[in-house]
Amino acid sequence: MAAEKLVLALRSVAAGASWWDETATKEIRSTFASAPSQSQMANLLTPENPLTHREQEILSLLAVKKTNQEIALALYITPGTVRVHIHTILHKLGVADRQTAVVIALQKRLIKSNLIVEE
Repeated sequence: MAAEKLVLALRSVAAGASWWDETATKEIRSTFASAPSQSQMANLLTPENPLTHREQEILSLLAVKKTNQEIALALYITPGTVRVHIHTILHKLGVADRQTAVVIALQKRLIKSNLIVEE
């Protein structure tokens, strides 16, 4: 990073503003540009598929017997967030435990069975 940019960044932060590296800013913008809009998300959530993309990711990891901690590490979230997602998944699918949620999700094709590998 050029010295001038570093000084500008330090002054901005010291003044209470935030400052982002140009590369990081481009990455963040591209992520938001490629993310589905609210109306597109509404179309993805249907009575046949009540799960969000993140919930499907978590269920897929549950299907391969990952623990909450392992899921958290894989998805860069906290174990507490994993627990909240699992609680929501159980509620949406109307089941009492993780294993039943996986079975129902596979039966309804909410997650892909080709991701599951026998150990």
